Amino acid sequence: MTSATEPKTTMNGRVYQSLRSDILSGRYADGEQLLQKDLAEKYKVSRIPVREALMQLSSEGLVKLIPYKGAVVAAFSLEELHEIFEIRYALESLILRSVVHNITDESAREVRDLLLRSTQTPPEQRSRKTNWEFHQSLYRIANKPRLLELIESQYNKVDRYVQMDITQPHVQERAFRSHDAILQACRAHDVVEATLLLHEHMMSAVRRIDALLRGTIEPPPADQSFTLFPTMTGQSQASAT
Repeated sequence: MTSATEPKTTMNGRVYQSLRSDILSGRYADGEQLLQKDLAEKYKVSRIPVREALMQLSSEGLVKLIPYKGAVVAAFSLEELHEIFEIRYALESLILRSVVHNITDESAREVRDLLLRSTQTPPEQRSRKTNWEFHQSLYRIANKPRLLELIESQYNKVDRYVQMDITQPHVQERAFRSHDAILQACRAHDVVEATLLLHEHMMSAVRRIDALLRGTIEPPPADQSFTLFPTMTGQSQASAT
């Protein structure tokens, strides 16, 4: 029960965090309507903090506000998901340059210790948080807080799809090897190798998520035409030949 003396900012933040967590965990399905009346009853608050939470989640891309219908959980088409991963790759390959420039043996050890701890977590307790913690700890080395904030905002939009992905067999183990390879490339100050490994890592996730959303068992073949690399790269190579 909400106390009558609970500060408005605390109440709004509590509703926002709870609703956000429920959406990211998949408790609400894509496209599911979020009725203010029901949410107010669930969180035992008035509709005002619920309305403000929905508006904030809408600005983050987790909720869509539809005229005459209200709020629904944002659902992405494959094309929209691909675009978000393209944006993520552009931002994350950019921040890797500063990671490679700033990384030290000590900071690399801290990231690897986090990786090793994640392997000791029982599989049923692993979550999308484990995946983000690696990327966040590695990217913090870049000392680019605004860029990291942009990356996190894009990551949050596909967070629940990442959660679906990591529940598949052996995905966590593959992710550990992929993360470790990216870390070692950064530690070797090899930005090209680190960027290529990041592309491979993200493309593997895209293909698995594509397969899940299409309802198939196996990911599409690895030679799919879709890539996170900018198309202008291929165009410039073609013009040079």
